[in-house]
Amino acid sequence: MPKAPRTPEEVELVRQAILDAALKIIAEDGYKGFSMRKLGRSMGMTAKTIYNYFINKDEIYLRVLTKGFELLYAELLSSYQAYDDPWLKLQAMARTYIEFGTSRPNYYDIMMTWYVLKYHDFINTDLELMAAAELHAAMKTSALFIKTIIEAGNFYGHLDPANARQDFIELLVGLHGTVSLYNNTILSYLHEHPEEILATLTSSLVARFEPKLKAVEAE
Repeated sequence: MPKAPRTPEEVELVRQAILDAALKIIAEDGYKGFSMRKLGRSMGMTAKTIYNYFINKDEIYLRVLTKGFELLYAELLSSYQAYDDPWLKLQAMARTYIEFGTSRPNYYDIMMTWYVLKYHDFINTDLELMAAAELHAAMKTSALFIKTIIEAGNFYGHLDPANARQDFIELLVGLHGTVSLYNNTILSYLHEHPEEILATLTSSLVARFEPKLKAVEAE
């Protein structure tokens, strides 16, 4: 008797398992060390079988990258929605960014650290639309931060909304630097317990956005 075709749910489970295995390989061996054959071996299947689920390794890479940014955005959005005050929103989002980067280093490295293929590398290829979707997922995280900075400026009147993008970039440099130093263990050479100072570092990075409430109250 021929084997019954997989249900859509089963197909999705296999696809996700392939993406999870691909993430592990990319994290360990880099994108250049990632191949369909290596992926197949890690899953006990042939590379030919994987092609039944994905076009090629570039599609798998884009799917993994998109998933990473979707996860980050979902966590940032949850932090954003947890507060009414935009200043508290921004603090929570900064903490979430640090937590995501340090708790999911496999995703973070390929999203933000390594030199890997990006949208412009896929222009005029069969994967351009998929690469555009990945870029959109990535830019949503930036847009949410910028939106929050603008809201804080409008609410408290201490930030110029016209500078929100520049303000975000400067914040991102600090957040990314903190995550990178923690993940590559350099921070552990500078501090005996690096995990204990992550919160302090995060607070310092967002301190420039703090409303001058004390000055207002004093008046």
